[in-house]
Amino acid sequence: MLEQPTPFKVGPSAEDPNERRKSSLEETYVHGAPLKVGPSAEDYGAPLGKIRLSKKQTGKSLRFAIRDGIFFSLMTGFGESYFGAFAIFLKATNPQIAMIASLPQLLGAFFQFVSVRLLNVLKSRKAIILSGVIGQSMTWLLILSIPFLFPGRGIGWLIGAVIAYFVLGSFANPAWNSLMGDLVDSRRRGEYFGKRSRFMSVATFGSLCMAGMILHWMERAGNVAVGFALVFSIALVARLISASYISRMKEPTYIPRAEDQFSLWQFIRDGRKTNFGRFVAYTAFIHFSVQISGPFIAPYLLRDLRFTYLEFMFVSAATVLAQFLTLHMWGRLGDQFGNKKVLTLTGLLLPMIPLCWLFTTDFYLILAVQMFGGVAWAGFALAMGNFVFDTVSPPKRAQCVAIYNSANAIGIFCGASLGGFLSIRLPNQVAFWGIHIPLISNIQLLFLFSAFFRLAVSLKFLPKIREVREVPPFAAKDLFVSIAQMRPISGLKFNLFTLGRERKLTLLKKVDKKPAEEVPVTVGEEKE
Repeated sequence: MLEQPTPFKVGPSAEDPNERRKSSLEETYVHGAPLKVGPSAEDYGAPLGKIRLSKKQTGKSLRFAIRDGIFFSLMTGFGESYFGAFAIFLKATNPQIAMIASLPQLLGAFFQFVSVRLLNVLKSRKAIILSGVIGQSMTWLLILSIPFLFPGRGIGWLIGAVIAYFVLGSFANPAWNSLMGDLVDSRRRGEYFGKRSRFMSVATFGSLCMAGMILHWMERAGNVAVGFALVFSIALVARLISASYISRMKEPTYIPRAEDQFSLWQFIRDGRKTNFGRFVAYTAFIHFSVQISGPFIAPYLLRDLRFTYLEFMFVSAATVLAQFLTLHMWGRLGDQFGNKKVLTLTGLLLPMIPLCWLFTTDFYLILAVQMFGGVAWAGFALAMGNFVFDTVSPPKRAQCVAIYNSANAIGIFCGASLGGFLSIRLPNQVAFWGIHIPLISNIQLLFLFSAFFRLAVSLKFLPKIREVREVPPFAAKDLFVSIAQMRPISGLKFNLFTLGRERKLTLLKKVDKKPAEEVPVTVGEEKE
């Protein structure tokens, strides 16, 4: 969204709901051209006079979205999480692994602009989402058949199939983000997506473990190719079930307006100076820094440390388990202190993760490193996603999400390409002052470079990003006290046995404490 550097508040009276609705339609100017900052999330992006969804319809749609997320996560755990292991099984080199990790996401991100164009023509977000999701599920047929149809030359086919997988999945992203941004109340966004992410973490954890066990058994039986075909078949079915739940969601009215459209060049020219532009630059450079080493963790574990598929599964699942135990904490902290605070805290933790990889090859210590990484990434990813919803007004959300994802994909491609280039040129030992230190793998040097870039990027960009929601006055000790009071293990018991009853009561109390008329609408940086 193109925004004014200095916003001002518009405060409608509680007695006049029509005045409240009109007040959310304000103008902000960029080079003298008026751009509408249009209605709040409560209006679901609908123009004046349009009927909104009922609370019952919205509630059912949000429950279906959670179930969609669960089966999407099953697909991820059984399928996408094992792309690296599958590539190594097909004898991929480090540069080829880097290409699999980066090129498909880059091409997929660019296809999001096609998705936005079609969305403005078709005016149906569900049609865009379902076409991408069903198409993505079909790519598993090609992926699982590669070892049988193309023995000895499967890497090229795998790269092509993974490109199709990400292109079709990314095609659905802008419409999905636009739809969910309209359905979820902005005051409960952290709570809702934290809850959804916890269910997704459980599904990912379970499917990761199940897939790892299947591959372990098939490896012992000498039929690894059959094992991959089996787990990828489960991923296909899970994605189709995910599509069925999306088809049952209700879609609020979506009518694009000419004044809400802007070109990529306009964003590069004007948007890069805005808060959202600085945020996009930060996440793009963070993805660049992470992907310098990220794609090579699988070959480092399986090829250099000679982990079994079972050990690889435990290491992967440790991250997901840590995310599940802490997502509710990060969601509450984001709602209480603002997503920018969570982004800052976790952004400064990210450089520590690759440094930890440098100092151990022990399986149990690597599990601890993965648990720590899961805690940091849970907060960072949740705050990063919610910050997009906070910063961008609903009419511009699909297009801004496409720009945001494209910038991240460029960062991923450049980082992985640099990592792949360095992986075949860096030495396997370090020498300085006459001392020679042998390395298990030159990938360890990539961990060091990644840590340096993560720290430099966070120190450069984080101070320039502003919180756009109204949050209570903040002191650092308040955040750490709140973190200390959170109980991840009791959260696990709550999630599994209370089925959210306590959370619903908490949300009702929060709504009672903050009447609707106190939620400001800000021109330029819309606070919904």
